[in-house]
Amino acid sequence: AVVSTQSTGGSATAYLLIEGIIPPTLLSALTQDHLVKDDVSASFATSLFRTWLEERDMASLTSTLKKASLDPSLQDIYPAHKRSLDQIESYFKEKGMNELVNHVKAQRANANRKNFISRIKRFTNEDDYNTTEMGEYIRDAISQERVTSPYALQVLFSAIANSGDWASQENISDDFYKELKQYVPLFQTIIDTPKMQLELLNKIQEFCYDNINFLKTFQKIIFLLYNGNIIEEDSIIGWYYTHHSQKGQREFLAQMDKMVHWLENAEEEESDDDDDDEDEDDE
Repeated sequence: AVVSTQSTGGSATAYLLIEGIIPPTLLSALTQDHLVKDDVSASFATSLFRTWLEERDMASLTSTLKKASLDPSLQDIYPAHKRSLDQIESYFKEKGMNELVNHVKAQRANANRKNFISRIKRFTNEDDYNTTEMGEYIRDAISQERVTSPYALQVLFSAIANSGDWASQENISDDFYKELKQYVPLFQTIIDTPKMQLELLNKIQEFCYDNINFLKTFQKIIFLLYNGNIIEEDSIIGWYYTHHSQKGQREFLAQMDKMVHWLENAEEEESDDDDDDEDEDDE
């Protein structure tokens, strides 16, 4: 009977909210301890959400929760032993409420990204950062799908680029390149495929496009990473001809003209040398 009352009350409240008869701020009462610990809030909210989504959509429900100052992850309305995002997702799956399942997944992804950014910023701002620990953290975050590899590379490079006084300079000083060089071993531990090399190239391109004071630094950054064996010539040439981002492409392709032609000529000379060696062997 109690559950039935909560269901009826939740459904009725949804209609009152939709019609604007009561303000969303009333929902903040769902976070009261005595309602949370006995699952009253969860049952009431489930009924409210179900009715709301029959009449409206998830976007409007999210907006209402925000006006009520409720955590969009919905964790505030579940008892402490049931409020992990995995548990909440499972709860809505059992109820057949797929829109809420997707909402919780989005909240988890958002929380993962925020935690990742915070951790990487903390690493890069430490005077004595641990490259091994940082590399393990990033690899784990990617392998456990807390973040994607392009996102991880974007956050890492951005954190390095913004970690010094040069970030506010009109002309980027050599201190930035010295700092970036310190991270070469870290990049080596996490960039292990040609695809990730291309992802890094494009994330750096987009960063330099979005941060005007870094616009002219692109070629020097890529040359530094090439010398550090982070990005190979095939990836640079592939990026140049086919796989570059559209953002500021004319500027960045122009910056890379000489380097790409130099790499192509070096490859041709190496190929010629190999042919000469084969001819000598035949004799």
